[in-house]
Amino acid sequence: MSASTVIDSILFRDAFGTAAMRELFSDRALIQRYIDAEVALARAEARVGVIPKEAAEAIARESRLDRIDLDHMRHETDIVGYPILPLVHQLVEMCGEAGRYVHWGATTQDIMDTAVALQVRDALDLVDADIRALRGILAGLAQKYRDTPMAGRTHLQQALPVTFGYKAAIWLAMFDRHQQRLAELRPRVAVVEFAGAAGTLASLGDQGLKVQAAMAEELGLGVPATTWHVARDGFAEAVNLLALVTGSLGKIALDIMIMASTEFAEVYEPFVKRGGGGNSDRPISGTVGA
Repeated sequence: MSASTVIDSILFRDAFGTAAMRELFSDRALIQRYIDAEVALARAEARVGVIPKEAAEAIARESRLDRIDLDHMRHETDIVGYPILPLVHQLVEMCGEAGRYVHWGATTQDIMDTAVALQVRDALDLVDADIRALRGILAGLAQKYRDTPMAGRTHLQQALPVTFGYKAAIWLAMFDRHQQRLAELRPRVAVVEFAGAAGTLASLGDQGLKVQAAMAEELGLGVPATTWHVARDGFAEAVNLLALVTGSLGKIALDIMIMASTEFAEVYEPFVKRGGGGNSDRPISGTVGA
């Protein structure tokens, strides 16, 4: 089987992602999130009194990913154009008498968007952990080399002296701000989407907002001010954060590349043993030059 992108490539995928992040956005994980949303909806409606408690319990008990016929779901998805109706068909069948209450009052976009909100929330947890780890490394460098002098540069021309610790502190400050940005955007992206057809909750009458709040609580998500299935700025903000983080990582990489050049030799990459020999173009010392 050939890879369609570097993300799918056995050889290159770890240069562009991690196993943990790929698992979060795998097809099976996405379908599981669809099921989680449907189960949370049933439980929420039972709490509010919209559907029988016994029906919600049956839906939660019987709706399992390992019982989904993925080939049949794919076939129906090809016909319908989206995966929720094919999924609901199977959930209804596996839940027996309680199946009549699956997806009660919901629309396709509710389930799909809520599932993606769950994925993004969990993905941000991974990014958050990586940023925290990087901040620890940079803080250590800033402290260790606070008095290690080096040339400051303007347009790559030597200017007044600085210290390597100060340069590391500048890198650290970028990621301090990214950590803050990540915390600030969470309430805007980790929110439930449940509003029914046309986003009015009309199918549930005066119980709609109660069901929405209960469903959000079941999933550990926030409650939106309004339906957001046609307002995607929350997801856009999350992507913009990733762009900022990537830009800062690129800035650090470029700084290190310049400082490690033969003419300056101020820093060196650590030696990493590689099968078949290392890259002869890379320095092998792990020290910082004075």
